[in-house]
Amino acid sequence: MPSCTEVTESAARTTMRGDNAFDHWLLTCGQNPWEPLSPDAAKPYGFIWHSWLRFLATTDSDPDAWAQATPAQVLAFINHGPQSPKSTQPSDITRRRYWRVLDRVYDHAVLHRWVPGNPAQGITAQDMPPSEDPKGAILSARMWRALERQIPLPDDLISCRDRAVLMLLMELGLTPEEVRLLEMGHLRWSEEAPRTIVALQIEGERDKQSRTLPVSSKLYAALQHWLQARAGYHAMQGQSALFCTRKAPQLSNHTLLHLVTKTLKQAAAASQLDEPARMGPQVLRNTVLVQWLDAGCSVSEVLERAGMKSPNALQHLRAYIAEETALH
Repeated sequence: MPSCTEVTESAARTTMRGDNAFDHWLLTCGQNPWEPLSPDAAKPYGFIWHSWLRFLATTDSDPDAWAQATPAQVLAFINHGPQSPKSTQPSDITRRRYWRVLDRVYDHAVLHRWVPGNPAQGITAQDMPPSEDPKGAILSARMWRALERQIPLPDDLISCRDRAVLMLLMELGLTPEEVRLLEMGHLRWSEEAPRTIVALQIEGERDKQSRTLPVSSKLYAALQHWLQARAGYHAMQGQSALFCTRKAPQLSNHTLLHLVTKTLKQAAAASQLDEPARMGPQVLRNTVLVQWLDAGCSVSEVLERAGMKSPNALQHLRAYIAEETALH
């Protein structure tokens, strides 16, 4: 998991209490201009972390036990969470959330040299809680319209970037990796004046992944707003990546996940809808693929647009595709 802070240069270990380490992590995340963690959003994290400290206190009286915690202790904690009866194991989703909190705080502590290592990373692949799988999920039509209404206006650097990224995902159905790896040189401009962006060149290592996708006038306007904002951001001068964060000249998977999840939550609240069970860039891509098929696009055309080789790549969406649409 990416940390909310940069690596420190201190070579020596420093002493830090477990509750203070969490407060420091939380403060750092709250000051992140791109992905701030609000106090309300942080409450579940605090509950889990302090439950973890209490769990360690029952097995070890050392106040620094958190700094010597083992992967075995992490596994015992996530398998019998703070709100679960001892005889009942939490769901995979809950276990993953417990693990994610420990992983992020310990990652922060390792970077500051408060602990020798991250015990959450010591769990074996077999014991690791599975990540939430969004591969077969799509958004309802009402949720999609709510999301469209929630796309931010291009008012500043952050909103210009977020608007362009969301519209790329929602119009072209790109994968998170394809968005992250977009470069300035992948923009295709018209020959005639005034020059406009007419297409994007998508590059990829998989067979059929490299392709050229047309850009609508609405998407062009969003990209143009971002390019204007990007041109005024000194840190991006001379950088090849199309999109950036304030801490790196390229988007991370965490940034994309946070942006999509945050916007979907806001859209659901604004439209008084239940939050989708699965949220993230993959869910947007799934929805776009199904929309293309529902609009009458052939399977071969959808595969070409999506950079997929075989109809088998659409099998995870079979439940949402009309029976008359042949995938073979």
